[in-house]
Amino acid sequence: MSELLYSINDLFSDTGYLSFESKSHYHIPLYQRGYKWKPKHVTKLLDDIRHFNHGDDKFYCLQNITIVPRGTVYNVVDGQQRLTTLSLILQYMGETELVKDKVKFPDNSIRKYSNEFLNDFVNQNGEDIINQSWYDFIDDSPNYDHQDISHMFTVYQTIQSWFSKQPTTFSIDNYKDKLLLHVKVIINKISGDSNEEKIFGNLNSKRIPLDGADLIRAMLVTRVVHEEAKKEESVKNIVRINEKRVKIGWVIDQVNNWWSQDKIKSFYMGLVSKQDQASLKTMQFNIDFHPINLLYYLYAKSKEEELSLELYEELNNSPIEQYKSIIKLHETLKDWFADREIYHYLGFLIFQQNTEFFTVWDFWIGSDNRDGFKANLKQEIKNSISIENELIDFRNEDVNWYQKNKKSLLKGLILMDVIHSLKNNQAFIPASGFSKDANDIEHIFPQTPETPNGKQKELEYFKSYITFLNQHVVPSNNKKFSLEDYDQLYDDPDYNKKLDKFIAKHTKSYSVHSIGNLVMLNSSLNRSIGNSSYSYKRARLIDHFNKGNYVQPHTFHVFVRYFNDIKSENHDYEHWSQKDIVDNCEKIASTIENFFYE
Repeated sequence: MSELLYSINDLFSDTGYLSFESKSHYHIPLYQRGYKWKPKHVTKLLDDIRHFNHGDDKFYCLQNITIVPRGTVYNVVDGQQRLTTLSLILQYMGETELVKDKVKFPDNSIRKYSNEFLNDFVNQNGEDIINQSWYDFIDDSPNYDHQDISHMFTVYQTIQSWFSKQPTTFSIDNYKDKLLLHVKVIINKISGDSNEEKIFGNLNSKRIPLDGADLIRAMLVTRVVHEEAKKEESVKNIVRINEKRVKIGWVIDQVNNWWSQDKIKSFYMGLVSKQDQASLKTMQFNIDFHPINLLYYLYAKSKEEELSLELYEELNNSPIEQYKSIIKLHETLKDWFADREIYHYLGFLIFQQNTEFFTVWDFWIGSDNRDGFKANLKQEIKNSISIENELIDFRNEDVNWYQKNKKSLLKGLILMDVIHSLKNNQAFIPASGFSKDANDIEHIFPQTPETPNGKQKELEYFKSYITFLNQHVVPSNNKKFSLEDYDQLYDDPDYNKKLDKFIAKHTKSYSVHSIGNLVMLNSSLNRSIGNSSYSYKRARLIDHFNKGNYVQPHTFHVFVRYFNDIKSENHDYEHWSQKDIVDNCEKIASTIENFFYE
C-alpha cells in the first residue's frame, strides 16, 4: 500500500489511518463553509462507484483529502464534503460503528447541531429522515433548522432513493465491499505548524497551486480531444485531432483576450456580488489575472450553481457539449455587449436593480426571439420605476427627491441617460455611468448658493444675479432690485448674515430638491465647480465635454436646455429659474412615459 493512498475502510477504521498518530477523528474547523452537496453530486458518486470495475487490482480514486494534525485530531483543510457524504452513505449501508464520531464539527459553536445530526440522529433515526419532508422534520426538531443540516437531510434521502431504484440483481453487500476496499483517497498531511487558514485560502477547488482558468482550460482541451479521439482510428485522423487540440486552445485564448478589455470587465463585473468577488480570489479564480474566469463564473450562474472545478468536472454532458455551451455563452454575451438596446437595458438592470444573471439568462432562453428578449428587459425596467403598476410621477417639482427619494431619483436620471443614448445614437454609456459610484448628484441651482471669492468677482456675480432677479422675480413691493442696494449691503458690517438673508428671500420659491433641478455629474468635476452660478457650471461642463471627457447624456442635455422648444420665450443661458425646473420636470416625465407607451 502506498503511504499516501488509503481505502475508505482505512480512512475510517480505528486501526487504520487515525491510529497511526493516535488521533480520534477528523475535525471540521470553524473557518470551513457548511456542507453543501446536492443530490446530483451524491448520485454521480454512487453511479461512478457502481459502474467502476475493480478487477485486476484496479481502484477508484476520489479527490485528495488535506489534513493538519492538531492535538488528538486531524483538522480537515480540504475534504469536508467527501468525508461527510461518505459517512452518510456508510451509515445508510449499516456501517454505523465504522463511521460514528469519525467526522465531527466544533461542539462550541452553532455547528454542534450538525455534529449531533450526523453522528447521533442519522444513526438512530434514519427511517424518520427517509419518510419525512424537511418542513415536517424541522417542526419536530427545530434545533436542526440549519442550511448544512438541510443538505445532509436531502442527501440522505437521495442515498435511500438511489439504492431503492437498483435492480433485483443488485447486491448491497458487493457494493459495500467495493466502496470500502476499492475506493481510495490520497491523504495529503501537512505539517502541524502550518497556518491552515492560509492554506485553506490559497487552495482552489482542486487544491493545486494553479488558477481555476488554467485548470478549466486543461480539462476542456484534453477531454474534448479525448472524446473526439474515440471516433478516430487512422494516423491521418489522429493528426487532425492534434490540430483540434491546438485550435481549442487558440479559441480559449481569444476568448480570454476579449474578456481582458476594461470596458467589458467593468460592465459584466456588475453581475458579480461583492461577496463573490472576494471569494473568487480566495478560490483562485482570479478575474484580474485571468479575465476568462468572469465567463466561467457567469456560466455557473446561468445554471444557478456556484463556480467550482467540480462543476466543470461533471460528465453528465459530454465534454464537447460543455465546451460548446461555454463558447455559445461567450458569443451570446459578446452579442449583447454590441447591441445598443440590450447593452443599455442590461446596464440599467445590472447596476440599478441588482438583477442576477440567471434571471437575465432565463429571459433570454425563454423569449421567442430577440425582440421578445428586449421587451422583457424593458418591462423589468418599467417595473423598477413603478409603484403599484403606475410609473413614478416625476412632474411634481415639490417632491424632495434628493433627501427622501434618492433611489428613485437615481433610476430616473439614469433612465433618461439610457433614453438619450438610444434615441440620439450616441456613444454607449460606460459601466461607471450606470451608477453613482463615480458621480455626484448635483443641484443646478445650488441648495446652498455661494458667491465667488474676491470683492470684484463677487460684485460682478451679484450684478448679474440682480439683473436676473429683475427679469424673473417680482418683489412683493413691485419695485426693481437696485445695484445700489447691493453696494450698501456689501459695506454693512453684518454683511454675511444679510447676504444669506438676501439670497434666501429671493430664492425661497426654488424647488431645489426637485428632479428638475438635479443631475448626475462626474465627482471630480462637480467638486471643482462647487456651488457656483449656473452660467459658470454650464461653461465648465461644455468645456469638459469638448475636451473629450464623458458627461452623462441627460446632464449635458439639461445644460443645453433641451426642454425648451422653438416657441419658448426662455432662452436665458446665464441663469437657472424656477420655470426651468418646472419645464425640466415635465420633459423628464413625458420622455419616460413616451419611452414605455409610445
